[in-house]
Amino acid sequence: MKLSVSMITFQGAAYLKAQMDSILDQSIPVQEIIVCDDGSTDGTREILASYAAEYPQIQLHFNEKNLGTVANLQQCLRKTTGDLIFLADQDDVWLPSKVEKTLAFFQENPSADAVFSNADIINEVGGKVKDMTLWDIIGFPHDQVELSDFERRVDNVVTGAGLAFKRDPSLIEKDIPQMPGLLHDGWIGLHFAAKNTLKANPEKLFQYRSHANQQVGGKIKERQALLDFNLALYDGVPVMKDFATWKAAMKRLYTNLDLPYMDKAKIQDQIDLYAEYGKTYFQLRASLYLFVKTLR
Repeated sequence: MKLSVSMITFQGAAYLKAQMDSILDQSIPVQEIIVCDDGSTDGTREILASYAAEYPQIQLHFNEKNLGTVANLQQCLRKTTGDLIFLADQDDVWLPSKVEKTLAFFQENPSADAVFSNADIINEVGGKVKDMTLWDIIGFPHDQVELSDFERRVDNVVTGAGLAFKRDPSLIEKDIPQMPGLLHDGWIGLHFAAKNTLKANPEKLFQYRSHANQQVGGKIKERQALLDFNLALYDGVPVMKDFATWKAAMKRLYTNLDLPYMDKAKIQDQIDLYAEYGKTYFQLRASLYLFVKTLR
């Protein structure tokens, strides 16, 4: 089985070496590391070039113009040739057994086509954030990921930094929709959840770096309100502490409504439910927001 890594970079010089070293230091090596840089000017390209000169499995692609996260990841995936594809962020650190344990997980779960793992959280200097894991940020408590998880949540279920999936031409060749609130990891997760082949591995297989300059990902303080709301949803009680949280939740539900695979009637019921909630608790502002949404 050929193993590929797909990694996109942008202004990632500060943490890139630690990530590259961790990928290259796996107990089971990968045969291909595809890196697509989206116009970095901070030394990222020079760091990548130095690694590519030493390690022939690294293939670099420097974009002439900035494509953005989704389009850059799309082209990066299409350049891979492996049977199993690992996504990697530019600022994390893989544990040495990440690849080995992911392969073991697939062997133990033959019906799975995709899996995302848990992770410890580290700060800017690599120190572990105590009592905090990646799944504490995303608030996902299950092992089997159902389509309904995407339908009722107001934040992404899947974190791409921990994602690996079997090559699927129907996924790679299809363009990722350019929609508000939908990134590549959410789209890939939704694709496999719709086929009932997405699993979640609670093992912590990498270190997820939380820092001020994150382009995409779980900034702990910014996501805490949505996390609280998602956890409340699992108990069947929508609880939003402020208008901003309610507004973000509604935006996500409207995005979900437009996505393929989803049960649109079920999502519309949720929108109606939260709309009434908003009118009750936030009154005029919620009514104005809903009026604007009807014009979309």
